[in-house]
Amino acid sequence: MNANAAEVAPLRAPASRAGTLETLLWLVRRELWEHRALWIAPLALEAVLAVCLMVGQINLDVPFADPAVSQRLRTSIFTIVFAGLAQPVFLVAAIVVGFYLLDALYAERRDRSILFWKSLPVSDELTVASKFAVAAVVVPLGALVLVTAGGLLFSAIMALRVPGPIGWNTYEWLRTELVLLLEIIIGVLWYAPIAGALLVFSAWVRKGPVLWATLVPVVAPIVERIGLGTHYIWKFEAYRMSGIWHKLGYGHESMFAHLQSLPPVGDILGAFDFRGAFTDLDLWLGVIAAVALAYTAARIRRFRDES
Repeated sequence: MNANAAEVAPLRAPASRAGTLETLLWLVRRELWEHRALWIAPLALEAVLAVCLMVGQINLDVPFADPAVSQRLRTSIFTIVFAGLAQPVFLVAAIVVGFYLLDALYAERRDRSILFWKSLPVSDELTVASKFAVAAVVVPLGALVLVTAGGLLFSAIMALRVPGPIGWNTYEWLRTELVLLLEIIIGVLWYAPIAGALLVFSAWVRKGPVLWATLVPVVAPIVERIGLGTHYIWKFEAYRMSGIWHKLGYGHESMFAHLQSLPPVGDILGAFDFRGAFTDLDLWLGVIAAVALAYTAARIRRFRDES
């Protein structure tokens, strides 16, 4: 409660002087302060990866007989290593965000700090919006900045330890960054309704939000199958977990079937259907559902009796 009280003065000031946006920024800052795992976990993983690259064994057995092929392979390996080492960080960030969303509204009821926060001139809608913004904007973009800085460090380590297979190419590096950014945006938009549902669980359940959020998606398809003999819920859940990536082009015939034709990661910009993914109707219906779910979580928070 002492840490919360320390935020009262700055939190009141923006609400009266600069309006909603500045208040939202202070609320986001509060979330990052109270839930430090959001940035500590990805940062710790990046540090572990750096140590592994420095002390671990690296073996890249790649033929470089043809000078032209050699240069292309070096560039391709550079971009693939850069993008590949980013994926674990994105995965850890997504897991941490999931637990954060389940705890974001539940924790303040558990320790009854919600009574303190409700005494401040901040609406429930803005409070929930700040938590959603942390999960959908701040953490994903922060992870991208982290993997960019870490990728540059990893590239330097790889170049020192394995001088042959690594080749720097600024153009391909920028294209790789663009691919990662587009993947993050598509992922955030597609999984936004799941984030909204986790906020609803966090605001609604009285105990064990993690248990509820795990059991409901598992039990519901089983009950439907036993009771009705259908499996629509399971199909919907499977589609919502991976549907957008199939539309984008993942899972098609591998671009990396032969080593000699190994392309840079930036070639994905032309090979995958980003335009089709961004214009997909289900993507934007999910965004609308996410807004509705976040609003539902705010209403539950507002009218729930905590006395």
